[in-house]
Amino acid sequence: MYNNELKLFQRSKDGLWTDNHIGNSMLDAHLDERYDAASRTIQKRMEIINWININIKPQSKIIDLGCGPGLYAHELGKLGHNVLGIDFNKTSIDYARENKSIKGVVEYKYCNYLQDSIEGKYNAAMMIYCDFGALIPDEQKLLLNRLDNILENDGIFIFDVFAKEEMRKQNEKRNWYISQGEDFWSKEPYFYMEEKKIFENENTLGTRHYLVNQMNHEIKEFILWDQYYDEVSIKKLMSENGFETMEINKDLLKGNENTLFIIAGKK
Repeated sequence: MYNNELKLFQRSKDGLWTDNHIGNSMLDAHLDERYDAASRTIQKRMEIINWININIKPQSKIIDLGCGPGLYAHELGKLGHNVLGIDFNKTSIDYARENKSIKGVVEYKYCNYLQDSIEGKYNAAMMIYCDFGALIPDEQKLLLNRLDNILENDGIFIFDVFAKEEMRKQNEKRNWYISQGEDFWSKEPYFYMEEKKIFENENTLGTRHYLVNQMNHEIKEFILWDQYYDEVSIKKLMSENGFETMEINKDLLKGNENTLFIIAGKK
């Protein structure tokens, strides 16, 4: 049943990355170099990859959390690193295994990094395109605890988050339309509603997508979260969870994207 009021950090029963049709749509978005929709364009990716490469040891053992179709893992493998990419969008993992694997160097695993077991020790963990801020606070704490267990004593966590300045571009809204299908959300005709709600005190944006299939009246609800940070708040979050912030790079990507790129080490 649709809840009229979106609650802070509410989770939906449906998952955007585990839906078969949307999973295929997400893969297409990852691979579309015209837009930054799911992955950043290749020029931005290479700037990030080069920055990661100079901040990790040669031949590092890396785990790429939420690797998608392997666009970062593959390039880091070519630079001599040993990379395990994990994701729970099966379509993206299947693509990565077929197109981005490098035998004995870059491998991929279909799993949920918050729930499934992760074996081995790593020199670095990475989570790119602000996925860390998409986790609600309890999930962030769980992830950081898991990273504390799988990173070497001198291991580092490399990730990015949207800066608070980026939140100023957001506006609350509710809108709806009727689609004939064959698009990002569904192959079949559907009724669509979208809601964006800003939680000012928590520097958080909630986005809810609500679909009703016109053929069988199946209802799907997808709720996504984006949290926004400044240097003080991200350092505090890391410190409270056993990590020390070593670097915050605010200028890695030029242009209109306000993003903080962070390197944090185990305390």
